Amino acid sequence: MSRLAVTAAGLLVVFAFGTWMAWSYVTDAAFVDARYAQNLAEGHGLVYNVGDHNPVEGFTSLLWTLWQSLFSLFGADPVLVAQVTGVAAGVATLVLLMRAVDGAAAVVAGCAYVLFLPTYFHLAGGLETGLVALVVLRMAVLGMRVVEERHVVDLEPPLLLILAATLRPEALIAVLPGFVVWFRSRRFSGQARAGLTTAAVLGVGCIVWTVVQYSHLVPKPWSDAIGPLGFDGEWLWSTVVVLAPLLLLTVALLTWPELRRVGAFFCVTVLAAGLPLVLFGPPEADALHRYAFAVFPVLCLGAGVAVAAMAGVRFVQAGVGVVVVGWVAVAGVASPGLPAVANTGIDLERTHAAIGRGLADADVPAGARTVAVADPGVIPYYSGWNAVDYSGRNNGLIADGARPDSVVRTHDPAVIVVPSPGQNIPDKVHGLDVPIAVAGYSQVGPFQARSGSWQFVFVKPEFEQQVEVKVRAAVARGEQQYGNDYSVTINRWLNSLKD
Repeated sequence: MSRLAVTAAGLLVVFAFGTWMAWSYVTDAAFVDARYAQNLAEGHGLVYNVGDHNPVEGFTSLLWTLWQSLFSLFGADPVLVAQVTGVAAGVATLVLLMRAVDGAAAVVAGCAYVLFLPTYFHLAGGLETGLVALVVLRMAVLGMRVVEERHVVDLEPPLLLILAATLRPEALIAVLPGFVVWFRSRRFSGQARAGLTTAAVLGVGCIVWTVVQYSHLVPKPWSDAIGPLGFDGEWLWSTVVVLAPLLLLTVALLTWPELRRVGAFFCVTVLAAGLPLVLFGPPEADALHRYAFAVFPVLCLGAGVAVAAMAGVRFVQAGVGVVVVGWVAVAGVASPGLPAVANTGIDLERTHAAIGRGLADADVPAGARTVAVADPGVIPYYSGWNAVDYSGRNNGLIADGARPDSVVRTHDPAVIVVPSPGQNIPDKVHGLDVPIAVAGYSQVGPFQARSGSWQFVFVKPEFEQQVEVKVRAAVARGEQQYGNDYSVTINRWLNSLKD
C-alpha cells in the first residue's frame, strides 16, 4: 500500500471520528426543509403548511428539499436523510481532494479539510452546505483540468451549473469561473451542446415552476441573498484570519510561471464566491463561516498545489505544510462560535423538540392545532401542527409586509411560543408585539434551552391544562435525558460525548 493510500485511510478514520463528535448538531433550518419535504411527499405540495393558499419559499434550497422528499416517499426521516447526505458529500469531497492531485498536494489538501473541526458541523447540520462545497470543488477541478489542457467529460460542467443554481445562489456564482473556462474551450463539442441544452431546459423548467407555484420570478433564496450594498469588514476580517494560510498559498500560485494560470483560476473562483458576501453581507446564521465553506475545499486544493510546488527544498515544503494544516486546525477549534454551535443540537432536542412533542401529544382538536413560532423548524416539525412563522420566512402575508401581530391574531393559534434571552417576556420579537399577541392567553413556562435562551409558551385558556401537562412532561423527559447544564461551553459539549 502506498504512503498516499495509508494517509487517505488515516484521514478517513479521523473523518469518521469528527462526524461522530458533531452528529448531534442539527440546525433549526434543517427541520424547516424537512417539513416542506414531508408535505411534498404526502401529496400536499411544496408548502410549509398543508392547505397553504399563499405559499412561500421558506426552504433553504430547492434541490436539497426535493432530495429529502424523494426518500420521505418511502418513509425515511428527511432530517436523517439530510445528515447522511451531508456526510456522504464530505467523504466525496475528501476523495476528490486526494484524487485531483497527488503527493504532497493531496496530503496537505486532505489534512487541511479533515482537521478543520467546523467541517463536521457543516456536514452533519442537515443543510446543503456540504453538497454545495462538493459541487464547487468539482467544478474547480474540472476548470483546473481545462486550464492544464487535460480531458474532461463535457456533460459535467453544464450539469454542475444547474445543480449549483438549484442548491444556492452563492454556489452558482462560485462555479461560474469554472464554467466560463470550460465553455471557452469546449463549447462546440457534441457533448457540450447536449449538456448545455439539458441545463437550459432544466433551468427554464425551474423558473416556470417558481412563477406558477409562488407567483414571482426570482426564487426566494436568491432574493434573500441580495440585500443593500454595504461592505462587511467584520465578516471579511474574521474569515480571512481563519483561512489566512490557505488564501496566501493560493495567491502564491501566481508566482510560479507554470502554475500561474491555475492560480489565477483558483483566485477568481474564490473571489466570485466571496465578493457577494462582502458587498451584501452574509445571510443571518452564518455559524462557523458556513457560507465561506463553499470554497474552503478549493482553498485546501490551492494550498496543496502550492506546497507541492516547493518540492525543491523538502524541509521548507514540510514546514510550510505543517504550518498551514496546523493553523487551520487551531483556527477551527478556536472559532468563537464553536461552543454555541456544538451545543445547539442538544439544546434544541431538550427544549424545542420537547415542546413540539408535547404539543403533538396534547388533546387539542385537529381544527385548533395551530402554533405561532419565531423559530419555524423544530417545534412545528415535531408537533405536526399548522404553524404561523411570525419571523416571516414561511408566511406569505408577513413576507409581503403585513404586521406579524395582526397575522398571528387573524390565525387565532391555540399556542404562541415566544423566545427570549432571559426570564422576562420580551416586548417585541421579529416585529411581533408580544403583549398584544398574547393578550388573553395563559402562560406556561418559561422553559430554558441554554444560557441566554428561553421559550415562553402561551396557551388559550380552554386548552391550557392539556397542553401544560404534556409539554411539561416532555420537557422533563428532555432534561432527564440531557441534563440541566445550560452553559454554552466546549466542556459541556465534550462531556455530552462521554454520555
